[in-house]
Amino acid sequence: KITNSDVKVIDMKIANVRKSLFGILKLSRTIKPDIILSAANHLNLFLAIFKWLFPKRIKIIARESSIVSINTQRSWNPVIYHWLLRTFYKKIDLIICQSKYMQDDLVSNYHIKVEKTKIIHNPLKQTVTRSEAAKPAAFVKLITVARLSKEKGLDRLIRAISKLKIPYRFIIIGEGRMHESLQKLIDNLSLQQHVILAGRREDPFAEVPDPDLFLMGSYYEGFPNAMLEAIALGIPVVAFNAPGGIAELVDSNNGILVEGNDEEEFSRAIENALNKKFDKIQIQEAAVKRFNIDVIMNQWYDLFDSLK
Repeated sequence: KITNSDVKVIDMKIANVRKSLFGILKLSRTIKPDIILSAANHLNLFLAIFKWLFPKRIKIIARESSIVSINTQRSWNPVIYHWLLRTFYKKIDLIICQSKYMQDDLVSNYHIKVEKTKIIHNPLKQTVTRSEAAKPAAFVKLITVARLSKEKGLDRLIRAISKLKIPYRFIIIGEGRMHESLQKLIDNLSLQQHVILAGRREDPFAEVPDPDLFLMGSYYEGFPNAMLEAIALGIPVVAFNAPGGIAELVDSNNGILVEGNDEEEFSRAIENALNKKFDKIQIQEAAVKRFNIDVIMNQWYDLFDSLK
């Protein structure tokens, strides 16, 4: 819920972006905004195409939440969508990227001038505190928080942990269309006692007190929020080094990155991480210092001030 009285929410009662142009134009003439900030790629492109209809004094800022060239492959027509982006996206006044990888993708694939982009990472939603360590368990506790969808690579995580020779519990928190196929994979590998699909939780990290590792199997990530929350709790990470912001979060002090797609290598990385003496307090403090909401919001304030 939005409780800040300075924020006014207007429901335009329009279900489809392509039918929204006249409504947005009418609203902009009424409100007379200095800045229009859009945060969905298809809406960003829509505003770029019709930017000429808006007064020149209005700055239109687009915020990207994923890697555009990869996400475009999932569009209604990748060839046409790619062409539209290359033709019109450069007309946007500024594009906010969540990671350096996303910025490089726009510059190299869509010929966006680097000065028309800016990297602002996602913030930690709130100050996090580490819970007291749980009593030593008879097994290793592994956790993943992710939507149960193909790009999250949960199937390869399950296959990788099936190769472990140590006692473990792997808790997957999230929901999505792959629930049935993932449960079938768990059953086929006889991992019912080791891997648990826990469903959606409001406070996912409260489900597993003091987990040993956070695992990430994504094939790509714009900026991995669940991973950020994990390291902000001092939880070390093992992740595939996939395209996106993963490598901007993980270093030798807070986890291990696995190159390529080798599930055997990922399994070995888990064992190596469990044998490494990570400083969980240091992991937490470094994340909070870099990504706390005050730091990130000041970057937004400075950006808006620069556009006056």
